[in-house]
Amino acid sequence: MKVDVEGLLAARPVERPSHGRLALGSCVGGWRVEAFLGSGRSAEVYRVVSTGFGGEGALKLLVDESHGLADRFRREMEVLRSVSVSSLPRFFASGELAGRPWYVMEYLQPLFLPLNRGEVAQFMRSLAKAVGELHAAGLVHCDLKPGNVLLRRNGEPVLIDLGLVRRIGERTREGVGTMDFAAPEQLLKGEATERSDVFALGKILRAAGGRHLSRRLKAVALKATHEDPAERYASASEFASALAPSRHLRYLMGGIAVFLAFLATYLLLSWGQSPRVEGLSPIGTGGQTPGVGGLSPWGMSFEEAKKAAEAGDMDAGAVVAECYFHGRGVATNLEEAVVWYSKAAESGHLGAQDSLGCCLLYGWGCEADPEEAVRWFTRAAEQEHLSAMNNLAYCYLTGKGVVRDEHRAFVWAKAAADQGHAPSQTMVAECYLDGRGVEKDLDSALIWLRRAARKGNKRARRLLDSMSGEDHSAAPRNL
Repeated sequence: MKVDVEGLLAARPVERPSHGRLALGSCVGGWRVEAFLGSGRSAEVYRVVSTGFGGEGALKLLVDESHGLADRFRREMEVLRSVSVSSLPRFFASGELAGRPWYVMEYLQPLFLPLNRGEVAQFMRSLAKAVGELHAAGLVHCDLKPGNVLLRRNGEPVLIDLGLVRRIGERTREGVGTMDFAAPEQLLKGEATERSDVFALGKILRAAGGRHLSRRLKAVALKATHEDPAERYASASEFASALAPSRHLRYLMGGIAVFLAFLATYLLLSWGQSPRVEGLSPIGTGGQTPGVGGLSPWGMSFEEAKKAAEAGDMDAGAVVAECYFHGRGVATNLEEAVVWYSKAAESGHLGAQDSLGCCLLYGWGCEADPEEAVRWFTRAAEQEHLSAMNNLAYCYLTGKGVVRDEHRAFVWAKAAADQGHAPSQTMVAECYLDGRGVEKDLDSALIWLRRAARKGNKRARRLLDSMSGEDHSAAPRNL
């Protein structure tokens, strides 16, 4: 007999454990509670899944109705329900539980600040565009801050916590906003204007850049946070324009980019070596060709490999991909390499799965798709492909294509390091040095660096050289 599990769950009454949170597995209005995400001053938030269509969402439940919090909650719910702009979360459902309102919105990813220096301006332009869309709808957020910005999977910023939203020009009797990010006129006079949100954008810009904010961006932040609203940027759009590099700088950067692309191609063709992931994780296994290291030297010509691959031999298909990638026996063609990596990966070839993930991660021969890259890395890593384990760890450590999780990154790197993978041993050492995903431990870091250095890992050797004769109480940073 087939049991309708989803139907039973939907009909099951909501249980509340003694601490007051919704029980995992219980259902609220056709949404099954999967995880508790956190709580704020007025509400609790849960990750939920629809029992009808299986979609994922975030359920927000009012738990404190005092001090006008219920009114703010209902205002936020009404804004989401009635205002359709891409900068706000998609609204799915609402209702009441024991007299308390709840609603379900789009499930989003957290924002981690500060950002890498090269990401700050572009991210802030995207955030300013999101705020500008809200302003175009006639609304001012009034409580912009890093905690009220989440991300879609493609990195697009989304504005949340809309309980203080006001119509442009609307005034309140009391000051509104968060002390560290609200404009003076908000806190002192209850005024709400586009320039008030621009003030908050300037504050977020400083938080996004941290200690390494460039001089140009510091000037933008200074103008945006001027005490006098008239001296600030007049709109979020004007703020975004100020973040864009000058035309002269754009030309210079474009020229540099073209030169670097030419240089990378030249080196790739001249040396026949794989490009390397920036930061921690080299592609492939310590200098071998990506993913297919065991097939080099291959003992067959490109024509022989192509013929065997077309007959269905996906080991040969992986060789064909390598030939196209490195220009061995055939002209370099990254797009064709991705085609053959994909065929071999689909057949279950672990090295091709890892190499395809690398191409997807950085857009080599295809459109960059970090989330799809993570799926291929995971598929190969779960079969203990060491390079894929290392690359998956890198993704978790940096938040590329997946929510940043430094502990999970350490676990994957450690699993590969235990099996002798030198790049992973170096990554484990750096995690110990910097306390990322594990407690700082200089002795353990040195052990792993020495193991990797004995295997010829150049990064491990450089780190050991930089540490020799120094006070190791302050470990190297910037993984």
